[in-house]
Amino acid sequence: MTQSNPVQSLPLQQSPDLASALIAFQASVPTIHDNDKSFHGSFANLPGILSTIGPALRANGLVVSQLPEDVNGQPGLRTTLLHTSGQSLTAVTPLSINAGKNGTQEWGKAVTYSRRYALQAVLGLCVGIEDNDADMEPSAPPVRAESSKPAAKIKGVSDGDQPLTKNDRELCLGLIKELQEDKLALFLADFRRSFGLAENAKVAPALTSKKHQDWMNDNMHKYV
Repeated sequence: MTQSNPVQSLPLQQSPDLASALIAFQASVPTIHDNDKSFHGSFANLPGILSTIGPALRANGLVVSQLPEDVNGQPGLRTTLLHTSGQSLTAVTPLSINAGKNGTQEWGKAVTYSRRYALQAVLGLCVGIEDNDADMEPSAPPVRAESSKPAAKIKGVSDGDQPLTKNDRELCLGLIKELQEDKLALFLADFRRSFGLAENAKVAPALTSKKHQDWMNDNMHKYV
């Protein structure tokens, strides 16, 4: 097996159009289900992931390119997320290739494996996790969602469309899970109506921006 080298990436650039498109993509992409099995268990294979995310990528002007590239003389894979604005995000991941009789076959396995994980990483995907709002279990009464340490603002993106930090989003989702069944149904209906979502659209994938957290802070008392 070749020894992995540090991931090589380009400096981050101000990319408000790309960021906005990625937020919209994450809000609209369907749940990606496991569709294959290995010795270690079930997983979502590369064709399954690509076929699921393709429509949402195209709808938001996004495309992912994945091409071989050397990393300090060793094989690597460059993954690039491009937007129709011309903005992009790219990084190279070293490939770990097992020694075998068929070097091309082992290289192909390494590329396929790395493509899956690099694709999920650049798009912020969580494979196999259902965001099923109706299945959220009731629990204790919620408290107001407050911001954790604020993230650096993305230039050119309005305050309301600034993405939530991971902690803020998890807090918001936790508050929703604590709602009683009847209040949960009312909350979901009001959230969808307030943000122009379809009647049966899943709310969890759409909850990505500061405006969503602000709306919850202003309205959560109605559902306690």
